[in-house]
Amino acid sequence: MQYIRHMLIAAFLLLLAGQVSAQGAEKYIINHFVNDPSVIEAHLVITDVQGKGPIVRMKFYDNDGKLIGEGKELLQPYGKLNLNPGKYVSGVANGTIHIEAEGGNIVAEYWQFYKDRAETWKNTTTVGQEARGYSKLVCPHFVSDPDVEVYIVLANTDGKDAVASITFHNDSGNEVGKARELVRGNGKTVIQPYKIIGSKANGVAFISVEGGKITADYWQAEKAKKYQIATPIAGI
Repeated sequence: MQYIRHMLIAAFLLLLAGQVSAQGAEKYIINHFVNDPSVIEAHLVITDVQGKGPIVRMKFYDNDGKLIGEGKELLQPYGKLNLNPGKYVSGVANGTIHIEAEGGNIVAEYWQFYKDRAETWKNTTTVGQEARGYSKLVCPHFVSDPDVEVYIVLANTDGKDAVASITFHNDSGNEVGKARELVRGNGKTVIQPYKIIGSKANGVAFISVEGGKITADYWQAEKAKKYQIATPIAGI
């Protein structure tokens, strides 16, 4: 039953991901990955959508934008690669994955499964986003609650340091908090709404960026209800 629930969540996330089109793109970014083999089984899934069998190059960066691993693989026509980040990254790490296909378009996903049975309710997936990035984004739903883990993940796509301004509005449109964060070139920054707002709230978050461009994901997990979701934040 739990496996079916996770598959339904994954399908729902794919429907939400408007940036992933049937045509795909040559460049994608995974906004968050983990390499920690003792805790998480991670999968980077890259699919050829045009039947051209491109060569795929991957660069793995830590949160500060430092290159910590890279690799190159041949993707068979209409096939997929199911890769373990640990093949390219040594030691415990997390950050972003930049993917470039030579000779055809792709789409990409990241899956993570917790090895501790008590933590498997957090198993989830997130879709990659086209690496062109944005200077304005909107998170159509956020939760600020001390009992709910919420992370807004901002990932830099173009190697140029970016300063992101985030404004939180409740469901009635009233501003309830704001923050300003540096996102290092090729790195990522994580924002927790409750730490900024300091009280319970639901609403919308607007993000504007100076300098480089970013993509973003929204992660939400609640132990009491045993779920975790990850969904792309749309550029506007």
